[in-house]
Formats: sequence, C-alpha cells, structure tokens
Amino acid sequence: MSQARLFAQLIAEFTPEVHRAFMASVTDMQANVDWRALLDALERMDTQGAIAALHIDPAAWATYSAAVTEVYAKAGASTIAQIQAQGIAGIGVRFRMTDPSAQEWIRENVANRVVGFSTEQVQVARSVIEAGFAQGQGPRNIAVDLVGRATGGAAREGGVLGLDGPRAARLQAVTEGMRTAEGVRDLVLEHADGTVSVRYKVNTATAQRILKAHKAGTAVPDAERAISERQYRNALLKDRADTVAETETANAVMSGRMEQWKQLVESQGLDPMAIKKTWQHRRGASIYHRPDHLAKSGKSVQGLFTPFVFPDGAQLQYPHDPKGGARHVIRCGCDCIYELDPTRGLT
Repeated sequence: MSQARLFAQLIAEFTPEVHRAFMASVTDMQANVDWRALLDALERMDTQGAIAALHIDPAAWATYSAAVTEVYAKAGASTIAQIQAQGIAGIGVRFRMTDPSAQEWIRENVANRVVGFSTEQVQVARSVIEAGFAQGQGPRNIAVDLVGRATGGAAREGGVLGLDGPRAARLQAVTEGMRTAEGVRDLVLEHADGTVSVRYKVNTATAQRILKAHKAGTAVPDAERAISERQYRNALLKDRADTVAETETANAVMSGRMEQWKQLVESQGLDPMAIKKTWQHRRGASIYHRPDHLAKSGKSVQGLFTPFVFPDGAQLQYPHDPKGGARHVIRCGCDCIYELDPTRGLT
C-alpha cells in the first residue's frame, strides 16, 4: 500500500471515530450538570457557584482523549509495517508508545488539549452568565443558555456546552437578538439595493424567522425562537466537531508517522539526512485550499528533521505539524511522502 493510500485510509477510518468521541464528551458534560445547584447559584448571582455546578472537568473528555491516542498509535504501527514491507527495518521493530517523544506528543496534543477545552468552556460559561446578569435575565433563562432545554428524556438540546469561544459568541448574539424587536433589527443587514440579509450565517429556517420578524417589527415568537436556538446550536456544534475531528485526526496520523521514522533512525542507526520528505497537496485548487500549501506540493527537503519553510516564516516538519499553528493545520488536507536513499546506508 502506498503512503498516500495509507494516509487516506487512516483518515477515513478514524475521523468519524474522533467525531463521535468528541460528541460523546459533550454529552457527558451535559449529563453531569447539577441543574438544581446551577439554578440556586444563579438565583444568588453567584457566578463561581454556577460554574462549579456545571462540573466542567478535563475528565469529561476521556473518550475523546482515548480516541486520539488510538489514532496516533495506529498510525505509528501502520507506518512501521509499511517500512518493513520495503525491507528497511527488520523483524521485531515496533512502534514504541513508551518512547519519551511519543509520550511528550500525547501530553501536548491530548492531555494539554483537553485541559484547554475545559479552560475555554469555563470562560464561555462565565461570559454567558455575566451577560445574562447584565441584561437582567432570570436564572432559568441563563441556565437554558448554558446547558440547553430538556427534551423529555435525559438529554438536553441547545446551550453553549461544547462550543468554543467564537461559536458560543455567535450563538449568544443570535439568541439574544431574536428576543426583542430591537435585537432583530441588529441581526439584519439592509443593503443599498433594498435587499436584506441576516448578519450571521445561520440555517435557512432561522434566517426566514428573523427576516419575517424584522419585516413585522417584532421579536421572533418564543416557540419559533426555541426551535432556531436548537437548530443553530446544533449546526455550530457539528461544525466544531467536524473541525476538531478532521484537524486532530490528521495531526495524530502524520505525527505518528513522523515519530515512527524518528524511532527507526534512533534504533537502526539510519542517517537522518538519508531520508527525503516530499510535501503532497491533496485537494487541488479548491475553495478550501491554502495557496502556499498548493505551491509547496511536490517540493522536497533532504533530512528527516529538515523543516518545510513557508513564506510567512512557519517551519513545519510535516503537514499538520502542530507547530505550524492554526493558520497551517486547521482542516489541512496535505500529506507527506518519506523516502530513504539506500546509497547513504547506516551512520
């Protein structure tokens, strides 16, 4: 199997798994909210007590953490199997999850990532609570904005749990705007040609409700607003889960592959300068492509630890290298081909 095909196969296999794990972690957070304690704290205008009642904890992301770690391990193991098939490594060479650099990757990209998720979730919750107090909302309205509405079963729908800061801010802006006629006016853009549109990208039904209320000079009716809040939140949460799953799965796959080559160099005495890396752009000139990544396609660097250097100064060891930052890694579709020059032999 070619390296490109292996990369595509691992991405196709594990992206849905990471997506499901992310959503399961959000469900876990919702299920562990102490509703009564939350309402009591909000009644007292106790922001810290309300946040405590949400029980936001990195442990909620255990399913997600396990899924990403599995991808990393599978990528490393698949890479060594492929290398052995080429006759480069002998029998008994395995991907070592206990290697210090592999453990460091897990700390930085799994453990620290979920701590970051939790920290951001606390910040989002604090923002919603403080905005609710400032606007004079009652405890129940603020609680619903945080964790959603009961659906008749154990699950809740809506709320900001699971959303990052920017998406939560958009949800809050639309939610608050629909509650009053003035807010609806702020949600609508009036263009020079006489047409109108909603300020934020929302689902079609929500846009129609907002524009209908704008035309009537009223707020969006409560029943319709509740539906739109749920629909918009679900769309935002899906978008975040899609982004996280695509980005972190690719990160784990490419990082696991690079780690296995590094371990091979260390264990087999290979000269790292005998390894050539070639950047491969897989999406073509689509609306999602990064022009600098497309320009890099087919370009090679000599040496396992020689970085790919981009015009903005970013230095990536491989596509999806987290050191490239969000600008280079979020939903990137690139790949990297590793080749060993047999004439350079062992060090």
